[in-house]
Amino acid sequence: MAMILIQSLSFLLVVLVAYLFKKTGILRSTDGTILQKIILNITLPATIIVGFNAVKVDVILFIMIGLGLLTNLVLVLIGSLFWRKKDPVDRAMMMFSQGGFNIGNFTIPFVQGFFPAAIPFIGSFDMGNALMLFGGSPMVVDKILGQEREESSYIKRALRLFHSPSFTTYTFMFLLALLGITIPKTITSVVELFSSGNAFLSMFMVGLYLEIDMDTSSLRKISKLLSVRYTLAIAVAVLFYFVLPLPEIVRFSLVLVTLAPVGTVSTINMIVYGNKRSTSSFLSSISIIFSLILMTIALTLLA
Repeated sequence: MAMILIQSLSFLLVVLVAYLFKKTGILRSTDGTILQKIILNITLPATIIVGFNAVKVDVILFIMIGLGLLTNLVLVLIGSLFWRKKDPVDRAMMMFSQGGFNIGNFTIPFVQGFFPAAIPFIGSFDMGNALMLFGGSPMVVDKILGQEREESSYIKRALRLFHSPSFTTYTFMFLLALLGITIPKTITSVVELFSSGNAFLSMFMVGLYLEIDMDTSSLRKISKLLSVRYTLAIAVAVLFYFVLPLPEIVRFSLVLVTLAPVGTVSTINMIVYGNKRSTSSFLSSISIIFSLILMTIALTLLA
């Protein structure tokens, strides 16, 4: 328990240091773009390779992919029941704020030091999560709002998935596991060098992107959105952990992913559908703080 708290506080410290660097002018929030490119193209794929290597594919991994799809779908649909009388822009924000989990840039870095054995399960869930983020959720939102968007065609969004190095790496490692192919230790030992920096860089990037300045009206809106999100997230986490007949490490992985922050692509979708960039970014930033606290509590209680 002490190690979990120390690790969580260490992550928070990295986030705060990055935020202070931004506020004092040493770095700028735009510098986070460089870190994001390094993470998405190098350290995160390396972490996925190390985590997935030598994994035996069984039905549980397919179940996790399905749960990633189903959880997103259900949460978006539940989100559609809220703010039914509001305008389409606000309704879209509510739906996107409920579905979509930041797993690659937050959850995996958070757990890789505690439970590396959980990465294949979390990664499998993220494959389903990505399918919804890049295609499924916008199509559902369009259907509910009665809108048609050319950019939301299924084929285009399916192809966009493979523009993501992490999703491509998931798919590649999943295929290797299906074929029973294991990457030799001589290669993974080099890959581990790159993956070792993933957690620090991810948390530092979070700090550079962190925004905590917002007007009163937007704060009220964001508080309602996050209240709904985390009430649903906790309910789903309890359901997954205490009801599903799956191994404990799998149920524990599900608890962590459901408590994850708002997905980066969800934030982008909010902006695409007409919401202010500042409000959407602030929502994402605050969700990171809430998730860090809740995931630490979950680790403390269940680990």
